[in-house]
Amino acid sequence: MSQDSKLIACRVCGLIMVRLARDVCPKCFQEEELLFQKVKTFLKANPGATLEEVSRHASCDVDHVEALIRSGRLERAGVKRVAHPCQLCQSTIFDGVVCGECKKTLKEQVKMLKDLSKPDK
Repeated sequence: MSQDSKLIACRVCGLIMVRLARDVCPKCFQEEELLFQKVKTFLKANPGATLEEVSRHASCDVDHVEALIRSGRLERAGVKRVAHPCQLCQSTIFDGVVCGECKKTLKEQVKMLKDLSKPDK
């Protein structure tokens, strides 16, 4: 083994393995891929489905579906309309992780902090 290889635990099942390209073992990776394909196929046929509908169809919990949304893989695969909660206010959104209103508030807060940190002239 080279010095660059590292032993890690699979983030899903905890199996100790040498990290190559992923942080999951081959078995868990295959299961995640099957879940991804199931979710992607369902959402392409049912745009705007809720997280609960998707999780029921895919026989998984809502957290798994939310993780797929946050990863951006579904959007890269052409799935655009997935009803999920804004991570700040929990309102329903269809893309990204934060709603427009929360984005606006965050931008205002950042601007205010920048203004406060400017030295007086």
